[in-house]
Amino acid sequence: MKTNSEIRILVVEDDQFFQRVLQKRLSRDGYQVFVASDGREGMKAIVAHEPDLVISDWMMPEVDGLELCQAVKTGLREAAPYFILLTAKGEISDKLLALETGADDYLVKPCDQGELMARVRSGLRIVLLTQDLRHAADEERQRASRPDGPAQGGLCPRCRRVRDAHGQWHDPAEWLRAGGVIATVLETCGTCLQSGRFGPPSPDVTAGERAA
Repeated sequence: MKTNSEIRILVVEDDQFFQRVLQKRLSRDGYQVFVASDGREGMKAIVAHEPDLVISDWMMPEVDGLELCQAVKTGLREAAPYFILLTAKGEISDKLLALETGADDYLVKPCDQGELMARVRSGLRIVLLTQDLRHAADEERQRASRPDGPAQGGLCPRCRRVRDAHGQWHDPAEWLRAGGVIATVLETCGTCLQSGRFGPPSPDVTAGERAA
């Protein structure tokens, strides 16, 4: 998981004073902080910096925060950053609109800095865990697609050994320790074929015979 110094946060705020306040407070915790003054600049900054989390005001000139949020969530989908929307609009209908548009969190201004930072940390836990799970899934797919990966081999239903893409059979424990994944394709190995034993082992077969 990323350290604070590796985490990128974008602040989109047209109030220059509040923008500096947020930038200073986030930087104090070691985050990489980028700023933009409206939604149009914010979109360019998201493309350029790929932030993990965005804190955006709602009411801004050019492109407002709600439009920015909708564009980011629609365009980037699963790769979209966590989005916290700040606004003076405190009606429940406004909050529902923000969440339905794609905002992950919503705070009414003026907001307490302690609460905002707690929301930031909570959001980062979610987005970083999601990133880690996505990376793990990508690595698993890459490993399975390697020439010697389990997708190219098979599992002997008799002795439980695993075949790699080169036709070599491996002990399942050693295969797993080497980073392989047990294949789901059943394929009787040559040893079991030569011995005339096919299919799954019968209940009375001994452990020694299964290992043969």
